[in-house]
Amino acid sequence: MERLQEKHQISIRDNFVKKVLQLYQILQLHHGDDGRPTGCGKSKAWRVLLEAMEKIDGIKGDSYLIDPKAINKDELYGRLDSTTAEWTDGVFTLTLRRVIDNHRGESGRRHWIIFDGDVDPEWAENLNSVLDDNKLLTLPSGERLQIPDNVRIMFEVETLKYATLATVSRCGMVWFSDDTLAVDMVYHHYLARLRQEDFDAPGSDPDEKEKRAKE
Repeated sequence: MERLQEKHQISIRDNFVKKVLQLYQILQLHHGDDGRPTGCGKSKAWRVLLEAMEKIDGIKGDSYLIDPKAINKDELYGRLDSTTAEWTDGVFTLTLRRVIDNHRGESGRRHWIIFDGDVDPEWAENLNSVLDDNKLLTLPSGERLQIPDNVRIMFEVETLKYATLATVSRCGMVWFSDDTLAVDMVYHHYLARLRQEDFDAPGSDPDEKEKRAKE
C-alpha cells in the first residue's frame, strides 16, 4: 500500500478505499460506471485498483483510455468502404482485435477499456450487445467480435443524463460523491507531485521544448 501511495502521490483515506473496493466488487459482476464531477478521484481509483490487483494475483493489467467525444463514430468503431468493401478498424475495434488475436500474450493479462466522456446514444448504443451476457460486438461488415472474459468496459462520466436506460441497465455503477476526496488529500497529491518531478531538469521548460521542436 505504501508503494502505491508513493507512486500515485496519494493519501489513502477510508472514503477512497471504500470506493476502490466498490469498484472491485462491481467489476466481478458487470462492466462499470464511475460517476460524478471531475476531480473526485474516479481515474485514480481504477488506476490504483488495477495495479493493486496485479500485485496480489500477479496478472498484469493493461488499460486503454478512449475519449469517445474526441472522434466520430466511424473512427471509434470502424467503417466499411462502400466502393471497395474494405473494412477499416476504429480505435475501439482495433484495441479489441489486438486482445483477441493474442499475438503478445494478451490472453494472460487483464484488459480495461475506459471511455472517458459523456455516455450518449450516438456512440454508446453500439455497445449494448457488448455489455450484456452475449459479450458480442457486431460490426457493419458483418463480422462479430466475441469479447474475452479478461476484458472489462468502463465509463468514466460526469453525468448519465444523456444515456439510455438500455445502456445504464447493463452496467454496474459506483457513485463518487464530492467528499470522496478531502481538501488535504488533493493538497497532498500536488505537493507529492512537486517533490517527485524535477522541473529544473533539462527539457522540462515548455519554452525550451517549443524552441527545440521548431529547430
